[in-house]
Amino acid sequence: MSPSPPHPARDTIPPGDLELHDHYLPALPAGDYRIEATHTLRAGPHDGAQVVGGPFTAVQRFTVRGPQVRIDADAVVARQPPDAASGRFAEVLPHVVLGDPMLPWERPLGGASRDTPWLALLVLTDDQLVGGITTPTRTVSATVAEFLAHDAAVLKPALTVESDIGPGDPCVYIQVAAAEFHAVAPRLGELRFLAHCRGANTGDRPILGLQEDGLFSVIVANRFPTAAPPGSDPGTGTKDPSTGTKNIVHLVSLEGHERILADTPDFQGRSSVALLSLCSWSFQAQPDREADFADLAEGLTRTPSGTRAGRDDMWLRLPGPPGQTDTAARRHVARRIDDGYLPLPYLTRSGEATYGWYRGPLTPVLPAATDRAAQATTADALIAYDPAWGSFDLSLAAAFDTGRALALADAPFAQHLLAFKQATRHLVDTLHHQATSVHLQRDGSGRTRPGTARAAFGALLDGHLLTALGTPPGRPRAAWSPPTPAAPSADPAGGLEAVLRSDATRAALATAMDADDGLGEHLTRVADWLGRLLLLHPVPFTHLVPDERMLPRESLRFFHLDPSWLDALLSGALSIGAQSSRDTLQDQVVAATIRAAAAEKAAGYRATQRGTATDSSPEDPTPEGTAPGAAASGGDAVLGPVSGLLLRSALVSGWPNLAVRALDEAGELLPVLRMDHLSPTVLLCLFEGLPAAVELREPQEGFRFGVEDHGLIPLRNLLAPPPASGGRPLGEQIGPDVTFPVLDHVRAGAGGPILDLGSLIPALTAALDAAHGTAVGPIGPADLALQMVKVPEAIRFTGPNGDRG
Repeated sequence: MSPSPPHPARDTIPPGDLELHDHYLPALPAGDYRIEATHTLRAGPHDGAQVVGGPFTAVQRFTVRGPQVRIDADAVVARQPPDAASGRFAEVLPHVVLGDPMLPWERPLGGASRDTPWLALLVLTDDQLVGGITTPTRTVSATVAEFLAHDAAVLKPALTVESDIGPGDPCVYIQVAAAEFHAVAPRLGELRFLAHCRGANTGDRPILGLQEDGLFSVIVANRFPTAAPPGSDPGTGTKDPSTGTKNIVHLVSLEGHERILADTPDFQGRSSVALLSLCSWSFQAQPDREADFADLAEGLTRTPSGTRAGRDDMWLRLPGPPGQTDTAARRHVARRIDDGYLPLPYLTRSGEATYGWYRGPLTPVLPAATDRAAQATTADALIAYDPAWGSFDLSLAAAFDTGRALALADAPFAQHLLAFKQATRHLVDTLHHQATSVHLQRDGSGRTRPGTARAAFGALLDGHLLTALGTPPGRPRAAWSPPTPAAPSADPAGGLEAVLRSDATRAALATAMDADDGLGEHLTRVADWLGRLLLLHPVPFTHLVPDERMLPRESLRFFHLDPSWLDALLSGALSIGAQSSRDTLQDQVVAATIRAAAAEKAAGYRATQRGTATDSSPEDPTPEGTAPGAAASGGDAVLGPVSGLLLRSALVSGWPNLAVRALDEAGELLPVLRMDHLSPTVLLCLFEGLPAAVELREPQEGFRFGVEDHGLIPLRNLLAPPPASGGRPLGEQIGPDVTFPVLDHVRAGAGGPILDLGSLIPALTAALDAAHGTAVGPIGPADLALQMVKVPEAIRFTGPNGDRG
């Protein structure tokens, strides 16, 4: 473990691993700076020469900006325990993960070393806070001037506000009773152990504005949450364990309060201390496990009745119809529902009210692709009728109409698509003219004449035309008559169709679409939008999950992506602007190339968003990340097998950066095509391929710190083994019985135990030296974090039947 990270974590750390670093120090701390340059001009080359004009001085002032009184809301990547969570958190040290790896060390504290953070995490209860009774976390909103105004009862920080902050700028602060602050606040020398930098691979997380280098900073509290003792009875006067004990966490600035971060602070007669609050949240700590990660994840494997969920319960579809399937009609309905269909009211064009079966793109079965979905020009052509039962299947027709409506609603895309079609039409007209004109065809010599009149005129100019014009005309030897014009085609439409379907036209169109200008420029913009459409970005959620019973609360549902539904979706989007049979034929000719380009964009969309996309080499004509079936010659194939999951759970809101990994039979990660939050509690994941196992895991940058039962922690190896030595890996537990009693080193205080790092660090160092059989050196913040970490919890779903493993 190094003091600071030497490289971007994203490129070097496998998914699931992490690196810990003591800090990540900026080259220049935030603050106001002054540069002064003085120059003395002398009359001669020697130092004793006369000074001319006195010294010349230039002063330049500048400010290195950094957050001081507030931080952006998106600067916080994760909170642990999650906001508004309820569970057994009495053995967990709260912490906050920040997306900026340098933020905790951007501002210096007076009298402290350079690696001391200016931020701290305070865990408080309602009775320790003063004022702010109108907000859940007891904060007070004010301007900077109001916050810093003198108050005889409140100790304010000795804060020098930087030049880019005005007195009227807003801020949020809290007031903590002076005695309580002394009890819970870390000492100045302890602060460096409560912050560290962490590197993790972010490839298995929703993007959500993460810093894509995979580096984060972490601030850890020094106090365990307050919880009622197990088995306490509300009638005895203790807090009701069914609701838990409310704990309030504040990320505060300690800048200007250095003098009171001591064992014997001088509060100058003030009864409370005011601190800037940069982030705050609350949670309920209970003595018994109720709603932490393990229980929420375990709940995904249970049916509403509490029984173990099997295959039928883990696919995205309606629950089976009640009653027995003792008739042919009941069996037909049960089979349709098992296949993911939903009966919906349907009003025919003739006004008859009936019902139709609808299934969205997310299906519990793997349907076979059909050509008619990619070749359809109207939605009605995709309506399927079952004469045996007198019912309609409107799934693909709805997909066509959805694609068409989305394309029409997006004006920029519609303009790009129409421009592409117009440019294609112009090129086809040129090719048709070349193929049918008697003046632009091959002559008997086998030479190819110019393809256009302009090119023919240019060929004349390239010859000796001007010389010939200056030569006196000779007497014509025979009478001249103009060439007889070619007879008009008896079937002009057939001639155009023949040209459109010819290999020469297809090759010319392919060449034009590969160019950066002309068709290629329009195609890129069209393919970008269609690539997002293939990943269902603009598709309404009700088209994906048409009934809430398919995705109830606290549920996980797996699915396949229906290629025919996607074909129909693209057919609808590409249908706009077609006004004649010629337009329809032209669209069919270029459809394969457009679909292949869209599939390529879809396959590389997430890599592009994360900034990890790479250009393919000239030797490899297939771009990296292209999905199976995306080649231009692949006909109507759009994407290869795509599967995914929908998660509707408090896991999504409590762990926004929840790690989701799909593994193949060899244990390799499947590419992630899309991973997005559709709502605060719904997560959609699309994988390229069919996974043999799927894992939901607490994110590496957001795992928990704390102690195991009885206040113990297992000691972990701090000595990296030599290469190929087969020694114990860095971070592995030294032994099942090699533990350390953390709670033997706490300070007295109301509520949860408060770590006494001045006692803990020397004792932990001695214990690690003894466990390793050698001195491991001084313990730094990263070493302490490694020892205090509680292994991230995970749940794995394995096997073809979707059962939990």
